[in-house]
Amino acid sequence: MEFEIQRSGIMHELAALFLASKTAADLCRGMVMHPVLGKHAIGAELLVLSQNATLRTLAHFGSPLSARGETVSLWDPGLIAEASRSNKVTRGKFRDPETDKEVFVYCYPCSSLTQTVGIIALLKSQEYDVELKEEDQITLALVGALWLESVGASGLENQQGDGTETPEDLTGRQKAILQKIAEGKTNAQIAALQLVSESTVRQETMKIYASLSVSGRTEAAKRAVHLGLVKKVEN
Repeated sequence: MEFEIQRSGIMHELAALFLASKTAADLCRGMVMHPVLGKHAIGAELLVLSQNATLRTLAHFGSPLSARGETVSLWDPGLIAEASRSNKVTRGKFRDPETDKEVFVYCYPCSSLTQTVGIIALLKSQEYDVELKEEDQITLALVGALWLESVGASGLENQQGDGTETPEDLTGRQKAILQKIAEGKTNAQIAALQLVSESTVRQETMKIYASLSVSGRTEAAKRAVHLGLVKKVEN
């Protein structure tokens, strides 16, 4: 009975975390810092599946599992690719060469009933003692896929081209949105100013992140100011 209550509480906390996360960076940070979900956590990483069968890191917090900036092939033998292919939670461990300590890895797919669209990799310093039942895993995967879609991150490569965009490729609309992001405007405020839907702003924002090689609003604003793409906002 105690285990059932614990499982129920974890599913509730996961749902609440997804609802509270506005960006991929928020989700990764929330996973690690959460008092329940982040127990013993040392890092979290969110990867999205592209159209050429590779997984690319969208955001991470703390220690990432995949190499920074590198893609993971769907056909790789590692835990990330295995979770994507099987559409099931995978787990494993490795010894960190820098600390010589064991790191425990849990990869959670974000998917529909037939297709994985992303992977959440959670790294812990100790083994996690609560296992999710199959029906819980399915629920978590569906919630994750819906969340990715809600923030405009599902089918990322299809929206963004071949992943080779640079800051010079930003459109006039994207630069205007980027300026408002630097000014601290929300998506809803930007949508009202640009006379477009909030969904359009979200999609354009994800394209901006890809072009600037960043994972969140703060990083996008800082890099845009550094590159001279937007005016610096004085506090």
